[in-house]
Amino acid sequence: MSQHSAGIKEAEVAGTLFLFADPDEVKSRRKNWREILRRKCCFIRNYFHKEDPEDKRKSLVKKNGSYRVYMAGLNQHKRRYLADLYVTLIDLEWRYAMAVVFNVFLVSFLLFAVFWWLMAYNNGDFDNLNNPNHDFCLLGVTSFAGAILFSLETQTTIGYGMAYPNASCAATLPLMYLQVVLGFFVETFMLGLIFVKIARPKYRANTILFSKKAIINLENGQLVLQIRLGDLRKSHLVDASITGMIIRRHSTPEGAYYPLYQFNCDFTANGMGDKVFLLWPVILTHIIDKDSPLYDIRPPDLSSEKFELILYLTGTVESTGETCQARTSYIPKEVLWGHRFERIEEYDIGHSRWHIDFAGFDDVVYCQNIRHSAKELDAIKESGTDHRGSDLSLAEGATSLTALRYDLTSKSTMYDHVTVPRSPRKERPY
Repeated sequence: MSQHSAGIKEAEVAGTLFLFADPDEVKSRRKNWREILRRKCCFIRNYFHKEDPEDKRKSLVKKNGSYRVYMAGLNQHKRRYLADLYVTLIDLEWRYAMAVVFNVFLVSFLLFAVFWWLMAYNNGDFDNLNNPNHDFCLLGVTSFAGAILFSLETQTTIGYGMAYPNASCAATLPLMYLQVVLGFFVETFMLGLIFVKIARPKYRANTILFSKKAIINLENGQLVLQIRLGDLRKSHLVDASITGMIIRRHSTPEGAYYPLYQFNCDFTANGMGDKVFLLWPVILTHIIDKDSPLYDIRPPDLSSEKFELILYLTGTVESTGETCQARTSYIPKEVLWGHRFERIEEYDIGHSRWHIDFAGFDDVVYCQNIRHSAKELDAIKESGTDHRGSDLSLAEGATSLTALRYDLTSKSTMYDHVTVPRSPRKERPY
C-alpha cells in the first residue's frame, strides 16, 4: 500500500465503502460510519473540555460551597421565578445578566424609535422632505435609522446634533417626557442590578479557607473530628458562627427510609462554642461522643461507609453589613484517622508579632494509630481496662507522640505510611 493511500482518513474510507457496498454491507458500514463520527466528536469535546476534579467527587456540596442538587417535576416554576424577578436576575450568571442588560437597553431604544418614527410618519414628514414649508415634528430625521439614533440621544441625554424635535408638534413633548422618565427607571434598575451582583456577600466566602482534609485523633482523652478554618482578609466576619451536619442514610423501626437524613454535628472553636473569631486560623473540633453520628465509626469504615460532612460558616461582612455564608463538605475518603494539623503559628521575635504561614494550612501530621471507634474506647474506659495492654492499644512500636509528615499532594492513602519507622517529633517553640 502506498504512503498516499495509507494516509487516507478513516472517515473517507468509510464513506467510499458505503457508496459501493451491497445493501447488507451498507447497513453494517453505516453503523461504523456513525461510530467513527461519534468517536471524533467525543475526542473534540474532551479535548476542549477542561476536566473538573469535582466531577469525580460524589458529594451533595462541592468544595467551593455550590450544591449538586437537581430540581425536577416543578409545576409553573418559571412563573414563580418571574414573580420574584429581582432575585432571579441577581442569581443569574454574569454572562446571562449582561445579556439581559444589553437587551433591555436595546429594546427600550428600539421601542421609542418606533414611536418617534410613527409620529413623524403620521405628520407626513417623510413625504415632504423637500418641502420647506412643511411643519416637521422631527427635524433631521429622514429614516427609521435616524429615528433610532434620535431615540438613543433622547434617552441617554447625549445631546442633539442635526436631528432635534419641533415644539410646534403636539405629540413631541409628552413622548419625550415619557421616554426620559422610563429611561431613568431602566438605567437605575440595570445599574442597581450590576452593583448588587458585584457587591454580593457570597464572593466574600472566596477568602474563607477550609482545610482540604478533616482529621480524627485523640484530644483530652476523647476522640475528636477536627477541621482547620482560616480567613485571608484583615477585615474579619462579625459574629461568625459555625454549623455542621452529617448527611447519611437513616431508617426507622417502622420501616421509613431516608436516603438523605440530616444529623446534627456540633463544632466548637477553642472553647468558644459555635462562635468563631478568625483573627488567625482556628481548629474546629467536634467531640465524638454518644450524641455524635460518628460514635460507632471505625477506621476501616471510612472505605465503605457513605456519609457527607457539611459545614456552614455564617457571619456579617464588616464593610457592608450583609450576611455571608461559606460552605464546604467532606466525604469519607477525605477524613484522615490518627492525624493532627501541623502548627502554622510562630512568634516572630524580631518584629514582636505572630507569623501565620498559610503555605502549611493543609499540612497534617501522623500522630496516633487509633484503630477503634469512640464507642469502643468508651467501653474500655467503663470496664476499667488499661487500654495500653489491650487490643485497643496503639500499634506495636508506636508512641502517642510520634509523628510523620503527611504530604497531601501525594497519591498515597492514609494507611500507606503506617509501617514507616517514626521518631519522636520535636514541637516548635513558642
